[in-house]
Amino acid sequence: MRILCLRSGHDASATILNDGKIEYYFKEERYSRIKKDDGIKNIIKILIDNYHLFGTINFFKFDLNKHIADEYHEDLKILRALLYGSKKINYNTYQHHLYHASNSFYNSGFKKALVFVADATGAPISNDKEDILESESLYIAEYPCSFKPILKNYWTVLELKNKKIEKIIGDCVYNIFSITNYITIGNLYNSAALASGGTVNDCGKAMGLSSYGESLNKSFDLLGIDGRKLIMDYFSEEINLVDYLEFRTERSYTPNITKSNHKKISDYCHEVQTQTTEYVCKIVGDAIKKTNIKNVCLSGGYSMNIVTNYELVKRYPDVEFYFEPLCDDSGLSVGSSMYFYRRITKDETILRIKDTFNHGFKHDVSEYTSGQIAKPKDIAQLLFENKSIGVYGGMSESGQRALGNRSILFNALNPNAKDIVNSIKKREWYRPFAAIVLKEDATNYFDDIVDNEYMTVCFPVKTDLIPGVTHVDKTCRVQTVSGGHLYDILKEFKKLSGHGILLNTSLNLSGQPLVETPEQAFDTLNNSFLDCLWFYQTNQLFKSTF
Repeated sequence: MRILCLRSGHDASATILNDGKIEYYFKEERYSRIKKDDGIKNIIKILIDNYHLFGTINFFKFDLNKHIADEYHEDLKILRALLYGSKKINYNTYQHHLYHASNSFYNSGFKKALVFVADATGAPISNDKEDILESESLYIAEYPCSFKPILKNYWTVLELKNKKIEKIIGDCVYNIFSITNYITIGNLYNSAALASGGTVNDCGKAMGLSSYGESLNKSFDLLGIDGRKLIMDYFSEEINLVDYLEFRTERSYTPNITKSNHKKISDYCHEVQTQTTEYVCKIVGDAIKKTNIKNVCLSGGYSMNIVTNYELVKRYPDVEFYFEPLCDDSGLSVGSSMYFYRRITKDETILRIKDTFNHGFKHDVSEYTSGQIAKPKDIAQLLFENKSIGVYGGMSESGQRALGNRSILFNALNPNAKDIVNSIKKREWYRPFAAIVLKEDATNYFDDIVDNEYMTVCFPVKTDLIPGVTHVDKTCRVQTVSGGHLYDILKEFKKLSGHGILLNTSLNLSGQPLVETPEQAFDTLNNSFLDCLWFYQTNQLFKSTF
């Protein structure tokens, strides 16, 4: 059975699921080159142009905003006509957190689990109350398609008599918070991103900056009843920022954050990180204690927070955690189609995630033959000589984490690695980088390390040998590697340096989506200080002309 799910909204995507497995996945931003794009123009064209590849689609599931559905009404009719086997079309845009939970649970390999979902804005509580929106959800998930809510938190811009509403219905606690007072964790982290000079899509920047900050007054309770007022008071001297946070202006706040003036903002980011971590750990910990369920999945945009993810792993060592790599809204078309499939078929087959290399099509690079032949041994030698290498091949990663098919590699032993690679990518000076490490050697460099093949957790660094990937707080986001071309490079690099570890970051420049095509990879090479681009499937190495 094939299900096509097409979803609009930021991080718009489409998934074709075949008997519960992802057969095709497309993300709009990779084609429009607009990061977090909310349209479906390019996806629709791809689906229509390549309809002959997809076979019979048994069910269409369109999670579309009304204006998008109206705008592309004729194209959707054409698409349905081409994929002639469709039995039914289903429209549903009100299951945001459920689809996050579904994506995480079905990928986890667990038969039963707690699933925690958190983001800034989920679905409305109901069709007639669209100004009350999901913020955090906690489910007990079981096969084939049971997601029993035990906690549902919502926020609203409406003034509430007692600042919040709490109700218990069955086994679920429902809370509605007025954001004029209480700030939910997703929106709180958004405020840190905005204060850092980014958009609400730049929470990763705020997380990086948080490590440069220090704790503020213990009474600075950002998640308490006066959280919003505390934020405005803290930034009272930054009038432009306050106006921006209060939506009195659309002009973004763009501070010049330097190594000498970052303290006020980095302290705020630090406090946001600390308080949201404590909040999540308490919710998850209380649920584990109450249910005695020792398998826990996390999804939703907040679950990209590698600091909180590590704290959960550390505090609950007898619990098995799964952090969904496609946890942001990019994964909603996947989760939606997975849930729909299980609901229709009642299939209880466990299909644990194998990798994230399922975006788009595999691009042919055989025509690019003007480079020089370079094998993993040669790439390792260049990295040992402190050259930066873009790695390209296969299908691109579906999520934001580059795991080897669209990566930039550099020498993690180089103390200047962070500055060098930030310069290549045109990023802020405070942004840290991840490491790839031979799975069997990971304990040489990191404390509390567990298998982390999707780079979803950071760990404490226990050595001064890898300054290039050690953040200011002595942690590092880690990808453990056990096979493939990255493993071969790491083994060769270890022969040269004594260490099977490298810096790994995504093959793109700041503000751009992950590279999709070979042409985009060359654009990155020729418009940055990147030294080389390597097509690992053909062993062709190209040097920069920049």
